[in-house]
Amino acid sequence: MRRIKKRSDDCMSIWKKRIAAEKGISEVSAEKIVLKCMELVKRMLYGNVMIAFQKQDGTFCLEKGTLVGYEKFFHREFKFTVKQESVIYWSEEQHGWRRFRISNLMEWKAIV
Repeated sequence: MRRIKKRSDDCMSIWKKRIAAEKGISEVSAEKIVLKCMELVKRMLYGNVMIAFQKQDGTFCLEKGTLVGYEKFFHREFKFTVKQESVIYWSEEQHGWRRFRISNLMEWKAIV
């Protein structure tokens, strides 16, 4: 448990610095994005969410996504890594695995 907490803290620290540098925003603002992303992933592991993010080409995207089925499809547990720059998810609309950059996350809402 302690190891998982340390990995999560390491990821948060590195992602926060990367996002702040990439977007030219404060580390406080970047930390909010990272926390929002971590909460999103925790929710997607057991349910569906609506994800709002900016695509690489600058267009807006709003999709229904989940991580339910990740372990079965990839034969491994979902883990955050320090090198990770994006979050993978199953797109309910496109019926396939997609990803978005952590720094491009705008908002998300759980679907109940």
